[in-house]
Amino acid sequence: MGISTTVIPMEWILSVMSRERTESGQYAETVTVDRVRQVFRTVAGPAITSADIASKLGVTAKAACRKLNELHARGMIGKRKTAGRNIYWLRSEVDVSDINPEDPVWEADPIPGDETVSEADLDDILYGEVHK
Repeated sequence: MGISTTVIPMEWILSVMSRERTESGQYAETVTVDRVRQVFRTVAGPAITSADIASKLGVTAKAACRKLNELHARGMIGKRKTAGRNIYWLRSEVDVSDINPEDPVWEADPIPGDETVSEADLDDILYGEVHK
């Protein structure tokens, strides 16, 4: 049996080692919504592919697909398979229909502009006191 060797490009090693991390030590998100929107503005045409995201943002195709599918699941972008590839497009604000008119938030009294609310109290104000 011979010993097999794998050559790993130094650029790849440096890119993995230099990725930003959060305070908890996890990798920081590199494919943000804002960065994806920037790609839509720079690519010719109304639709993009995961390859567009990967090449413009310098991320793997897998990371690009993951973010695009997440944004599609959240209703922020449209998606369709054509010729064996997924294409994605930005949805206009009128296409987004995730507002529930039955949500109790619409029944809450408005908070005067000069009154501040702590983030910890926000759910209690919007939905009533939360009992644990």
